[in-house]
Amino acid sequence: MTQPLSEQDRERLRKVVGVMRSATIEGEKVAATKAAERIAESLGMTLADAIDEAFDHVAEASYDERQAQRHENMVWAASMARMTESYERSEKYRYMMAKQEALRRGLTEETVKPARIQSNPPRRYIPGAKDEFRLIAGLLREGCSLRRTAEVVGCSTNAVAKVWLLMRADNAA
Repeated sequence: MTQPLSEQDRERLRKVVGVMRSATIEGEKVAATKAAERIAESLGMTLADAIDEAFDHVAEASYDERQAQRHENMVWAASMARMTESYERSEKYRYMMAKQEALRRGLTEETVKPARIQSNPPRRYIPGAKDEFRLIAGLLREGCSLRRTAEVVGCSTNAVAKVWLLMRADNAA
């Protein structure tokens, strides 16, 4: 008799199937497969049916969530660009004030490096791969889990693990 999966059963099955699919040691894969089969049997399903049922609702809810997270990431990146532009303007202002103060104290124009002021058109910030790398690295440094980081950034856990391994290699060197 087939019964609907509770959220707890779904989560258990997702975890076991995740180990089953990603394990690199043959013994781990065999143990995870047997565990998944036991769970499916206790629910009165075949392993394939249980996996389909466990992962059925994930794809539907995840797409909207991922779109919202990507939008949040874009908003964050745009605000970071605005903050950077504001910082650049304040630094230019501080430089000009320091230069005027130096001239007031008696330094000549030749000793004070002339400021190169240019009016930059407003930039349209489009985040790239390096930005995603920096965002992932920052979240991992803050203590976010691989899964949570992948959800926030809107990428796969493999991409997050790759960044984590690269960060670990840099720290070891």
